[in-house]
Amino acid sequence: MIRKLAIFDIDGTLTNTNAVDDECFLRAVADVLDLELARVDWSGAPHVTDSAIVQWLSEQHRGRRVDDEEVDRFVRAFVGHLEVELERAPARFAPIEGAVDLFPSLRSAGWDVAIATGGWGPSARLKLRASRVDEPDLILACGSDAVSREEIVLLARDRASSLRGVTYSRVVSIGDATWDVRTAANLGLPFVGVGSGAREARLRAAGAPVVLADLQDRDEVLRALATAPVPTRR
Repeated sequence: MIRKLAIFDIDGTLTNTNAVDDECFLRAVADVLDLELARVDWSGAPHVTDSAIVQWLSEQHRGRRVDDEEVDRFVRAFVGHLEVELERAPARFAPIEGAVDLFPSLRSAGWDVAIATGGWGPSARLKLRASRVDEPDLILACGSDAVSREEIVLLARDRASSLRGVTYSRVVSIGDATWDVRTAANLGLPFVGVGSGAREARLRAAGAPVVLADLQDRDEVLRALATAPVPTRR
C-alpha cells in the first residue's frame, strides 16, 4: 500500500505560468477593484494566496474588504483573461521541463500525488490543462478552499489520505518560491525546490537544502523526494 505523498505547487513548479498569471491577475485587479497597478506587491499581505492578496489590496487601496460577489467577479475576470492569453499565446502555458507524465512515473515508484496551490480552483485547473499536466482524478486543494498556504497543504494531504485510505509515513512539499519553503518549514514537512539561477539562489537562501533545476530526470526527482529534509527556518 502506498504510504508516501508528494504535494506539488503549480505556477513555476509544474507550469511555466508565473508571468502570464501575474499579468492576468493585474488585469482583473483593474477590472474589479478599479486599481491600476504596475505589479502585484504582496509583501504586506498576511498570506500569499490569491484570495488573501485580493482582500489585502482592497483594504489597502479602497479601505474595505471585497464581498463574495466581488470575489466571484474577480475569479471570472481572472480566468477570462487567462483564457484570452491561452488562445493568443499558448506557449505562455508551457509545462516545466519533465512535468508532463511525471505523476504516473511517481505512482509507479510508490508515491501518491496531490496539488496545493494558492490560486483559485478554476484558474489552477485551466493552467494544468493548458500545460498538459492535469489528470481527471488529480487531488487538488487551493485558494478556493482556504486562505493560508499551510491550511491548503494540509487539506491536500488530508484529501489524499482520505481518498486512499492511508496515513502517509512521508509527505514532501515541492515548490518554487520562498513562501513554499516557509510553509514547509512551518508544517515540518520535507521540501524540494524547483528552479535554477536566481530562483535557486532565493530558494536556498530561504532554507531549502534540495533544489532541482527542473523535473526531467526521474531518478533525480525520486532521490530528492526520498531524501529531502525539512527546510531550515530563516
